[in-house]
Amino acid sequence: MPTTNEIAVRRFYEALATGDTTLVDEALATGWEAVPAMRTGPGPDGWKKSIDHLRGVFSGLTVTIEHVVESGDMVAVRSVGRGVHAGELLGVEGTGREVEFRASDFHQVIGGRIVRTWHLEDYFGIAHQLGLEFTRGA
Repeated sequence: MPTTNEIAVRRFYEALATGDTTLVDEALATGWEAVPAMRTGPGPDGWKKSIDHLRGVFSGLTVTIEHVVESGDMVAVRSVGRGVHAGELLGVEGTGREVEFRASDFHQVIGGRIVRTWHLEDYFGIAHQLGLEFTRGA
């Protein structure tokens, strides 16, 4: 049986997976902080904008939660997103390639709402799938 904290965290990912941004208001506290800060702006409105952006970049976006670990007010999640690269990302216009991206997040949940999220995403893996080449400098 999921705890109140886990339910809030699962709503966070469900909003991304479905595009239903009304779930954001159920999952996040009004002063929610993302670490690092998002380019789309702070708080729940910033996450809603990120959801809209990511769903435009990746058509057919799915999000699978692979692991959830809870300790006190912290909920750790390992997830994988999949979709077709349809919009600009990392300076690369849509390629039509299927892309898989992994993320690890630590969510602090107080009073049934996420107040802070620390996010780490495999941008190198995404860049490689988009065809970006990295060379070692001299």
